[in-house]
Amino acid sequence: MSPDRFTVRQLSRHLIDREGASGETPEARAAAVYSACERVYHELSRWVGTHGSLVLFTRALAEARSEHPMLATLSVRTRSEPVLDGVPESIQTHGAAATADALESLLVTLIGLLGRLIGDDMVMRLLDRSVQHDTQEDERLEGGRTTR
Repeated sequence: MSPDRFTVRQLSRHLIDREGASGETPEARAAAVYSACERVYHELSRWVGTHGSLVLFTRALAEARSEHPMLATLSVRTRSEPVLDGVPESIQTHGAAATADALESLLVTLIGLLGRLIGDDMVMRLLDRSVQHDTQEDERLEGGRTTR
């Protein structure tokens, strides 16, 4: 991987930051990580279908549980909102900071799993595109200018 490309953890954090993790509170970080997981689920659904995204998230969740056993209380649901079930209860039981760490581990695990399946460069390109598209859209909206 070239030096100017994101590592798995850097990409995860970048995706989280895009969701507003700059907030100082553990609750704001937990909300941002949760939102990043939801966004990645929906983005993946565009590429691998709802069932494919469900399978990938379920596998990543199972793998991430070894590092964060509290993820055992979470589940992935399909055809419903939210996709990740049990996050508010996890925050209540384990705290926002611990839940945010566990969800970030889930995201890192998911990106790593995707890298093993389709290659790191392909994952980075796929998620980079999402990040770049979001950044361009934000700049367009914030600058009050249109790109069309």
